[in-house]
Amino acid sequence: MSITRIRVPCRFLTLGAHRENAIPAYNNAEFSLGLGPCGKTVEVLDVHFHAHGVEIVQVCTCTERKVFVYPWHTITGRVEVTHG
Repeated sequence: MSITRIRVPCRFLTLGAHRENAIPAYNNAEFSLGLGPCGKTVEVLDVHFHAHGVEIVQVCTCTERKVFVYPWHTITGRVEVTHG
């Protein structure tokens, strides 16, 4: 059974013209198989939990591999991993 979707609720700073004007924002980072917002097709998803945080690995059909790291202090809720 492979991973079909990963959802990471997280907090990040939106930077304005000056760093001191940064505003905290809350959102869900969503990863799923199929056509992504970048126009590439994701064929493999993986998730790793480390001492420093959560690491999402995404592999596209063009063999491009991306790693997204979310430190623990930025995660605001449950990380959801869906298998299918």
